[in-house]
Amino acid sequence: MTMRSKVLLFAAVAIGLVFVMGVELFNGTQRGMRSRHHLSLIQDQLDLHGQMRTSAWPILDALRHARREEGITHILREQDARMDRNFARLEALMLEEVRLLPPELRSRKEQENHERISQLHDAQHRWVRRAESLARSVEDGGQVSPEAWWDLFQDFEREVGQKLEAAMTSKREEMEALRRTWDARSRIGTWLAKVIPAVALVLILGLALAIIDPMQRSLRELLEGVGRIGQGNFERELPAKGHDELASLARSINCMATELRDLLQEKRRYNALLEETVHTRTSELASANARLEESLQQLQATQHQLLFADRLATVGRLAAGVGHEINNPLAYILSNLSYLQDELNRMEGAPTPEERQELLSALQETRDGAERVRLIVQDLKVLSRPDDVATGAVELSQVVRSAAKMAGHELRHRARFVEDCEGAPPVRGNEARLGQVLLNLIINAAHAIEPGQVERNEIRVAARERGPGHVTLEVSDTGCGIPPEDLSRIFEPFFTTKEVGVGTGLGLWVCQGIVTSLGGELTVESTPGRGTTFRITLPVAEGAEAAPAKVA
Repeated sequence: MTMRSKVLLFAAVAIGLVFVMGVELFNGTQRGMRSRHHLSLIQDQLDLHGQMRTSAWPILDALRHARREEGITHILREQDARMDRNFARLEALMLEEVRLLPPELRSRKEQENHERISQLHDAQHRWVRRAESLARSVEDGGQVSPEAWWDLFQDFEREVGQKLEAAMTSKREEMEALRRTWDARSRIGTWLAKVIPAVALVLILGLALAIIDPMQRSLRELLEGVGRIGQGNFERELPAKGHDELASLARSINCMATELRDLLQEKRRYNALLEETVHTRTSELASANARLEESLQQLQATQHQLLFADRLATVGRLAAGVGHEINNPLAYILSNLSYLQDELNRMEGAPTPEERQELLSALQETRDGAERVRLIVQDLKVLSRPDDVATGAVELSQVVRSAAKMAGHELRHRARFVEDCEGAPPVRGNEARLGQVLLNLIINAAHAIEPGQVERNEIRVAARERGPGHVTLEVSDTGCGIPPEDLSRIFEPFFTTKEVGVGTGLGLWVCQGIVTSLGGELTVESTPGRGTTFRITLPVAEGAEAAPAKVA
């Protein structure tokens, strides 16, 4: 039997017992109500019989004292009306009592009651007529002895009273029998009210135990079996007796345990294979990492060489301008030296004060020219020396001025150069690398401006402290700007819009790499026809404070 069948059986038995108890209670209640109603009807009939039984003497007394025709007639009319009402009420009560009997007895009982009431009604009417005759003889002046009235009362007792008494006796016996029946049924109902719940309780408890006890045993076995499976013991199977749901569940768990055992064995084989594969792949990965490390070192060396090569390319592009810058001071150095040589050869004695002053002036100009050559060469040495990856505090104003000097020949005929780095704190970086970045950005800004309109164009380099611990260096120009379709590609390697032989396409890519390696960020904004702004954000050097701004 399945669990569903057991539960349905339990529910059916419980509902059946409750239904039996309800039906018995309902039937007992209905029988009690019918018995009570029957007793009420009998009691009402007894009351009517008693009233009719005691109504004779009051009527005789009223007739005996009546002195006029109207009084006798009124008394007799009241008596007739009272009798009609009593007999009508009595017949109605009997009819209602008959309705409580079984259908097969109603017709005969109704006929008997009607005949009995008719006889009583006729006897009552006959007696009233004799009483009327006797009362009218008194009204006509006749003398009626008390014995006549007594005899008339005795006639009532014989003709009517005895029948009423017999009817009352019958009703009392009927009432007593009905009471005995009611008591017997009450005792039976009380007994059933005790027995049926007890039997129902015993049946329900027995059925519940018959269902719950095997279920609990099966559940315990299932829990123990599942616990063993959870601990990895798949050898012992669960008992699967019967055809209920728990047995089906046990069989399903046994199948699951078998599949788990097979899967576990398969997993062990796969784990062993995986460990071997991981060991092999680990060895291969170690070899690949060694090769990648070597390639990375070569790539880093190549990158450093590329950065230095780009810097040398920048120096190469500046060579003509730098040569021009050096030729000017060298020309008047050589001229002054020739002048000094000629003057010294011409002089035979000590120079005059005027000659001495001219010689000193020529020597001072020669010294200034040589100093200018030294500074130009020093700036070139800073730019052209190999990379030094060490970082430290760098003054932006010095780097900006040095880059502006080296790019002077590119700026001279294109735009005014404005440097605004006052108040900016030193940044953490590398002087040579920052110089390379600024030189590239300044030369690019100069190439974006057509020569010949210096007063209308400007290249501005400004540095300001932005946010906690960072400085922003802006290189802006008033040149032609960058088209939107090229703006997203300017930091790609080998991308250039310059003519062949003018640009390599590595400048901005190298600048971005340098700024990123220094922990900064390089961004760009540009509007075609209005100019371009490059922003370099660098961290402030540790322990550095912003220099106080100069007040004009």
